[in-house]
Amino acid sequence: MSLESLKQFLSRLTLGQRLALGTVVVGSILLLLGIAYWAGRPEYALLFGGLSPADASRIVETLQEENIPYQLKEGGSAIWVPQNRVYELRLRFAGEGVISDGPVGYELFDKGTLGMTDFMQRLNYKRALEGELARTIMSLQQVELAKVHLVLPERSPFRETQVAPSASVLLVLKQGARLSEQQIDGITALVAGAVEGLQPENVTVLDARGNLLSNPDAGNPELALSSTQLKLRQALEAHLTEKGQSMLDRVLGPGNAIVRVAATLNFDQAVTERQLIDPESATVISEERMEETGTAEGNTSANSMVRNYELSRTIERIQQNGGNIEQLTVSVILNQRYTVAEDGSRQARPYTEEEMREIEELVKNAVGFNAQRGDRIAIHQTRFDTQIDDQLAQELREQRRQEQLNLYIRYGLMALALGLVVWLLRAAMRRIGDLAGTTQVLIGRVDREALQAGVSPEALQGKAPTPGLAAGTEEELVMIDDIYTSRLSAEAKARIKAKHLLFEEVQKKVNEKPEETAEIIRSWMVSDLNA
Repeated sequence: MSLESLKQFLSRLTLGQRLALGTVVVGSILLLLGIAYWAGRPEYALLFGGLSPADASRIVETLQEENIPYQLKEGGSAIWVPQNRVYELRLRFAGEGVISDGPVGYELFDKGTLGMTDFMQRLNYKRALEGELARTIMSLQQVELAKVHLVLPERSPFRETQVAPSASVLLVLKQGARLSEQQIDGITALVAGAVEGLQPENVTVLDARGNLLSNPDAGNPELALSSTQLKLRQALEAHLTEKGQSMLDRVLGPGNAIVRVAATLNFDQAVTERQLIDPESATVISEERMEETGTAEGNTSANSMVRNYELSRTIERIQQNGGNIEQLTVSVILNQRYTVAEDGSRQARPYTEEEMREIEELVKNAVGFNAQRGDRIAIHQTRFDTQIDDQLAQELREQRRQEQLNLYIRYGLMALALGLVVWLLRAAMRRIGDLAGTTQVLIGRVDREALQAGVSPEALQGKAPTPGLAAGTEEELVMIDDIYTSRLSAEAKARIKAKHLLFEEVQKKVNEKPEETAEIIRSWMVSDLNA
């Protein structure tokens, strides 16, 4: 379709038709652009979180200057950018120094200290030490931000008046992260070891919510021992519970059994000493012989011998540090089994006595059951309440299905919009083609009344007749004229009517005088050949 054909098509349309066509085209384009924008929206990811207002302001200013889209969350402390530019922007901002490096450390002393008083030097030393400790703690994987505050009293010449140093540590953990007790003790030991004279019991560790993480009983040996004993008992119970639970999960399936173990431990410390003597292992350790001879006549001599024996002895000294298991109490709950009947109903199928005994033996062997020690075990079967788990699983399935549905809707709307635009364009092309073909047919039809009204046929002879004219009834011609010529201008209508009238006059002459008409056509052909 050429541009000229498009212009002719638009010139034949009325004002209302032009407005309707323009509305359809503009609406289709806007719909296609809207769906393309909606489907091509970038996925945002976290660029930086936990920013100070100053750092966030510098980053936002840079993003605005470069027209990079961003989103502010968590009260402006978190900035989100398109996912495909996260790592690029992180490296760039880190290299440009837009983000502050955090606490200041020993670089405070890189500057000249000329003119500083002793108080300022002590203050800078305290700030540097706090910054270095905070940096070290922030290197832990779970810690996002750390602040350390130290109290370093001045040295006193008298021990009685010397105040012990102390420290406070505030930790901001990453989302979903937790610190184990060993890690908290490690942070406490780290801070105490970095400050001269600081004891671990004088280090307080808090999280961002104000929860005390350090052990407040670290300075009391008795309370610390009780806390250690409690942790030991809990660790033992968790270990034995995991052994029994994992075994039943493999046998009965996950979620069909619950195992709990309670342990009673003896933390009494005792020293036992015993001595074992072997009576058959006598060993001579000394021997004494004595001989006496009489001096008077007739007296006899006397001999005597004394032997000392030592028996073999074994001394055993047994020291019990405590923590021995005095008793175990094991509880096992089995989920009720069900069978599906032919009618689809669920019927309970309890465990048999033989199955219960087998499960009991398995659990006993797993936890180290000892009947002579007074251990006890109880096994029951009941119906588990899985309503919450089923509800969570259903919500998860609904969420996944909704995500898939949104994806299908997105691509479906894109395909629908594309198909609608293609259909509108094809309809417009077909409409233009139909009008062009109809116009070619109507060019040769001239209204007789136009010539009678004063239109000269000689004035219309310059227009060559259009071939391919189709003969039709009067009703067809009137219908065609009503449909198409009503859209033409007055000049175009007059030209078409003149052509139509001229064609009918020629056709009339041919019908009335065919021989003369044939002679005229032969003369035209001869003149064309001679030319």
